[in-house]
Amino acid sequence: MMPTVGIAKILFCVLFLYSCCRVTQGQMVMDCCLTVSHRQIPRHVVIGYQPQVRGQGCSINAVVFTTRRGLKLCAPTDPTWVTDLMNLMDRLIKKCHETNFKVYYTCCIRRT
Repeated sequence: MMPTVGIAKILFCVLFLYSCCRVTQGQMVMDCCLTVSHRQIPRHVVIGYQPQVRGQGCSINAVVFTTRRGLKLCAPTDPTWVTDLMNLMDRLIKKCHETNFKVYYTCCIRRT
């Protein structure tokens, strides 16, 4: 049998490791849109997008467009200009894949 002190040390270590993991998970930061802009984003400045889903760490549904300057612009999910811009980005990426180009956001670079 193990002495009581050995069991106590093992239990302490397990509890310490568990609490460290819980603190790390609690400190993860989600970058979420808190509001959306209804102003139309010019498509020549957009290089990509990512959907934001309510309930997956964020409080609203949105589409986050990335601009050439690295800005993140939040748009609502329902206007037609948003879905048209997302479809355009999808077509550009698909075209890059079909023509054997490497995709860098939505800019195509020939594979070497």
